[in-house]
Amino acid sequence: MMSRYITMLSFLLVGAASFIACESTPSDPNDNPASQQMSFKAGSSYEYTSYSTDPSTAEKISATERNRRLTLVNTSISAYGKTGVALYLDSILTLGGIVDVVDSVYLQQQAGTNDIFRYASVAPELDFSVIGEVDLGRDWMHEARLGSSSARWFVGSAKDTLAYDAGFPAVTTKGLELSVVDSVVASSVENLTIDGKQYATTKTTHNIRLSLTILLETEQFGQKITVPLEVKSVTLQRFSWISAELGAVVREEREGTVIDATVEFGGSQQGVNIPVPGYFSEMTQVISN
Repeated sequence: MMSRYITMLSFLLVGAASFIACESTPSDPNDNPASQQMSFKAGSSYEYTSYSTDPSTAEKISATERNRRLTLVNTSISAYGKTGVALYLDSILTLGGIVDVVDSVYLQQQAGTNDIFRYASVAPELDFSVIGEVDLGRDWMHEARLGSSSARWFVGSAKDTLAYDAGFPAVTTKGLELSVVDSVVASSVENLTIDGKQYATTKTTHNIRLSLTILLETEQFGQKITVPLEVKSVTLQRFSWISAELGAVVREEREGTVIDATVEFGGSQQGVNIPVPGYFSEMTQVISN
């Protein structure tokens, strides 16, 4: 019986890839909004606060809160295959007055369009630290279309495999594979108040699909094979607000969840419970623009 079960599952083998194309690209209605231009001004500087949220209650996890400052140091560079890229330095402001540069932010507006691209992970700030470090890589993502009220397009996909022991008898666990697919599903124009002033922003809604698969190694007819067991797939929403006037992403939110599932193999059952914290980031002050 187990042999027949393994034979059936062997047809579902997962191919390795760090960045893959989506099989069903959403149809982009492209409502052709009135032309808007991102205002990239060298020296522009903004302060942000960010934190993670509890995966069960969505409440703020105070221990994760940090303050940082984005400073636009170059308005038009060539980076990662694109030209006309705006480069922000992302720094943590510590209580001792020390500025620690931890990352950089790359934004680009596609020439002749309202389309904004960001060089980033397909799921920024996705936290799987309870089971291991996730490396989903970075690439150019179609983040938003300024002024759009109707948007739908495929953003990107990626996967990584974490060390993990499923605990099934007589088989070896090769890892837990995480697959992420990001698609934009909606867009609207909203006014946000930042540091006492209102700014028009484009709010873009993303659907993030997370799929977890346990990779087992067992023998069939004297040969070792990899058997993928899908744990569960969940869809989270991510929202981003971009201001053309400020030339920056001014707010981001992503839902959290608890991935709770029971996985069966060869007559045995194992429970999987993985908390995925949410994320929130908001511009709190315009230092200079």
